[in-house]
Amino acid sequence: MDIVEVFKNTVHKYRMIKSGDKILVGVSGGPDSVCLLHLLLRFKEEFGIDLAIAHLNHSFRGREADEDEAFVKELAKSWGVHCYTQKIDVPAYIRETGLSPEDAARRVRYAFFERVREKIKASRIALAHNSNDREETILMNIFRGSGIEGLVGIEPVRDHYIRPLIEVERGAIEEYLKKKGIPFRIDSTNFQTIYFRNKIRLELLPLIKREYCPHLSTSLKKLSEIASLDVSLLEELSREAYSGAVKRMSCGVMINLEKFEKMHDSLKFRVVRKAVEEILGNLQDFEYRHAKMLVEFIKEKPTGSRLNLPRGLVGEKSYEYFYIYGKSPPKTQSFYYELLVPGEVEIPEAGVIIGARVLEAKKDFSFEKNPHYAYLDYERIEERLAVRNRKPGDRFIPLGSGFFKKLQDFFVDNKIPVRERDRVPLVVSGDQILWVCGMRIDERYKVTESTKKVLVLEMKMKNKMQEEWPCWKI
Repeated sequence: MDIVEVFKNTVHKYRMIKSGDKILVGVSGGPDSVCLLHLLLRFKEEFGIDLAIAHLNHSFRGREADEDEAFVKELAKSWGVHCYTQKIDVPAYIRETGLSPEDAARRVRYAFFERVREKIKASRIALAHNSNDREETILMNIFRGSGIEGLVGIEPVRDHYIRPLIEVERGAIEEYLKKKGIPFRIDSTNFQTIYFRNKIRLELLPLIKREYCPHLSTSLKKLSEIASLDVSLLEELSREAYSGAVKRMSCGVMINLEKFEKMHDSLKFRVVRKAVEEILGNLQDFEYRHAKMLVEFIKEKPTGSRLNLPRGLVGEKSYEYFYIYGKSPPKTQSFYYELLVPGEVEIPEAGVIIGARVLEAKKDFSFEKNPHYAYLDYERIEERLAVRNRKPGDRFIPLGSGFFKKLQDFFVDNKIPVRERDRVPLVVSGDQILWVCGMRIDERYKVTESTKKVLVLEMKMKNKMQEEWPCWKI
């Protein structure tokens, strides 16, 4: 099967392209990216796509890098494709961050692609990784102690990134360009063994194929396909486990400890990684050791324990949940808002809106069994309503109890995390607590058979994300 057939089969097999797509092609000027651009242009009408080029000058090779940029611009002009370029001092970025040249270049390059994609509203970004790149990546991941995901190597499709040449060998690419008489640039650093990937490409792979496993390419391709199937199954199981045990909060996520404990260890690792990814948007700098440390911390540490994680994350073990906060929120200040009847008031400190209205107590009056609602005897309430948070000395008689209870003790008994207690809104009348929102009303204000007017209190979330709240238990 020649390169064109492999290219088209790969595009169709992985559903990489659909008619109407605007595709941004990463073009370095090297043989792989030039070949990819030529093939996409060749089948542009058949695929029904529009193309643009993105080229980043990393400033690694001085004049040579500038010549690469000029080459790509001229190629784009001659082939009639709009080209977006940028020159960034990656060596300076390396000095600032301490990252390896490979990692720094990758981060800067992908950030550049995303900026251009957003600017031109591209639906896909096409990159020119080939099957040899995938082999190198798998071996690199093995050496680094990667998990099963690392055995997949380079995925053909991930999010809006596509790699139409991922099943084409490097030799076939160079042969295609030679036959077509298509010029390209050669990066001189590709032949320097100071880089880890280059050592694998230039020294290790030839040695393995020559001395140990002539069919290594086939074996690694099979390994990648098997790992990909297993990863897809684990991802599905992880999504189910995650949705059943984890809830999003405005400031992070909360993991149900009982459900987490019942998970297989493999799923625990995936769930905590997914939780971190949901908060931060990616798993950059969150390594296996961090996931292991987090899983062990949840299992072994007592309630109230805190753990500092990369990139400013904080983990805190509470009674029923483990909280991961994107950042440590500032201490909630005292708040106090008047509540008109009828009317509603927003409580930004708690992320809720409290509403109040009065209804006639008819014989067929029914209560909605929902912790977001409270029903009270309106005529027993003597002073105007307000919503505030706790203060020293607060106490009330919880519904069903005949005795006063300190609000502090009530929170402890109901396992409300310490950091959330100042955020719990209280509907009060003067100094009397009528409703600990989402939890309990005061026994003295409950609706009875003699009630004539019912005060209906409702707590609503400020935004869609908080519908699966609680930050405190309800």
